[in-house]
Amino acid sequence: MEYLKDKFRALAEAIERESVLVHRAALVDGYRDIHKLSKLGIERVIKKATEFGGRKGARILKERYGIYTDRLDEALDVLTVIAESSRLLDVFEYDLDKMEIRVDGSILVEAVGESKNPVCEPMAGFFEGFLSELIEKKLSVKEIKCKAQGYERCIFKINIK
Repeated sequence: MEYLKDKFRALAEAIERESVLVHRAALVDGYRDIHKLSKLGIERVIKKATEFGGRKGARILKERYGIYTDRLDEALDVLTVIAESSRLLDVFEYDLDKMEIRVDGSILVEAVGESKNPVCEPMAGFFEGFLSELIEKKLSVKEIKCKAQGYERCIFKINIK
């Protein structure tokens, strides 16, 4: 357990050291504008880009900070620290039995407001890329419920391919 605590401390320090400050309002406005283009099919491109970012982030953690695991629960613990530190969401929880990630306070929902479709697929892309790279197994992550659709919170389904 002490080993894991040391790794989490290193992770928190890495986030502080290597993150870039971007004003929340700029992110909200930017995503609101980008989301308007979703009718043109750009959401798949955005999800691929965020998946790439997630993979890159996991590679950095492995290479620079020695954070390795092949266990999904441990990878989700690491992702919890990253997600909640990002300020792009308020609460990140997971249920391994249901293979679900649950998010409250998504900045993407804040940007779009109400929607017939889920709006947090960029997060799903990041989660997918990060988890797949960290545990070195191909996963897919898809948002199945979104607060923007009127649900209590955003829920993402994890599938191991």
